[in-house]
Amino acid sequence: MGKKRSLYILLYCSLLFGLVLGAGINEALFVMPAWFQAPPTSLLLIRERAGSAMAFWLPLQAALLGTLVASLVLNWRSPVRRKLLAGALGAYVLVWVLSGAIFAPEINALAAAGAQGPYDGELAARGQRWLQLSWSRHVVLALGWVLVGGAISKWEAAS
Repeated sequence: MGKKRSLYILLYCSLLFGLVLGAGINEALFVMPAWFQAPPTSLLLIRERAGSAMAFWLPLQAALLGTLVASLVLNWRSPVRRKLLAGALGAYVLVWVLSGAIFAPEINALAAAGAQGPYDGELAARGQRWLQLSWSRHVVLALGWVLVGGAISKWEAAS
């Protein structure tokens, strides 16, 4: 059963990676562009959505991190899977570092901009730049997801 547990955790980890990536891309395509359409007024959308976004993202991200670490621990004896999962964990940590160092401070600064006043082209440009750069996080997450998929493909019942 222990051998199958490592596969089940890997599969769950892959599912969660896919959910995080898919939800992030969905937001980047259909939610976030509205934030920067007519700043400063449209920036209110960021603040209005913050509570529900945290309620969605925090448990999902915690579950992904937990399954990623569990996958690494349960597959530690397989050098190939260990390297793939360590790479996936590294990609995931990189996304968190980028988010904490660059993306979160900038979106917080944009959200803190006054909601009154005429259209602000500079705020719109900053928002669009933030949105474009944010795609780098999706690329890194996709790499992590592929690495987890690689670990799944290397799983053997006799391992």
